[in-house]
Amino acid sequence: MKNLILSIFFLQFSLIVYSQDITKETFEKAVKFKKNGKYQEALIEYDKVLLIKPTFVSALINRANVKSLLNDNNGAITDLNEAEKIDSSEPEIYYNRGNAKHEMTMYKEAILDFNKAISIKKHEDYYLARGNSEKAIGEYKEAIEDYSKAIEINPNFEDGYFNRGNTKKKLGDMIGAIEDYNKIIKINPKNSKAYTNRGNTKLAMTDDEGAILDYTASIELEPNNPSLYSNRAISYGHIKKYKLAIKDYNKSIDLNSENPEAFFGRAGIKHNLDDKVGECEDLKKSADLGFERAKNIYDKNCK
Repeated sequence: MKNLILSIFFLQFSLIVYSQDITKETFEKAVKFKKNGKYQEALIEYDKVLLIKPTFVSALINRANVKSLLNDNNGAITDLNEAEKIDSSEPEIYYNRGNAKHEMTMYKEAILDFNKAISIKKHEDYYLARGNSEKAIGEYKEAIEDYSKAIEINPNFEDGYFNRGNTKKKLGDMIGAIEDYNKIIKINPKNSKAYTNRGNTKLAMTDDEGAILDYTASIELEPNNPSLYSNRAISYGHIKKYKLAIKDYNKSIDLNSENPEAFFGRAGIKHNLDDKVGECEDLKKSADLGFERAKNIYDKNCK
């Protein structure tokens, strides 16, 4: 009898160990799939994990994250609600649920979840996320405060500076925005978005020479980005370097022939060069691509 009890015990113990091994192996497989961008495959593996161990909070959070990446934010929220029932002290539950709600434009509800995450743990990502939701509902000052808190936690946090700079620009603080983009470039000289946004800010400040330098730096990092050439062309046009502007619009259109604004911009430069035929051709192309302003000018001046 004693031997039978021992045999049953060891059998049960072996099954538990085997189950744990399978769960771990499947979980790691799912993580690898997610890391490699194979989201459907990752989802299948997380489903397997949760069939074996329904209370595995990390698996629920990770599956929710994958669902969000697959645009199933309702499914993500369902998983995170379940995870909260199991362990309400895990901040990643609220952070991920807040992100899902943000994607669904439920910004105020998202902020409530980010509040919970932050009350448990002060993390730069949590402050950044709350700032993004605040920014989305026009609470710019509150957003800047949160981006600043994120930067206090991580002084090299590029996203914190980038989002704070963008928000300062919305408030008309162009100098403050440029200061934030400067900080990003100092941290990472290969951050093309920082050069682009600094260039856009300088363009808005009519500093066309400075904008051209920044767009040129961005182009060196992203030579196949058509919008960068169009942006630089605008500044070239402002300082009457029309040949360079045409060259940039040509490049932008070569990279993306479906952008009506590039044709419209080139039409403006051709107008300044007294190229009436070329101007009307570009206005027509822009109008055909759906740009109403181009159609109005074409109808008035080219027919």
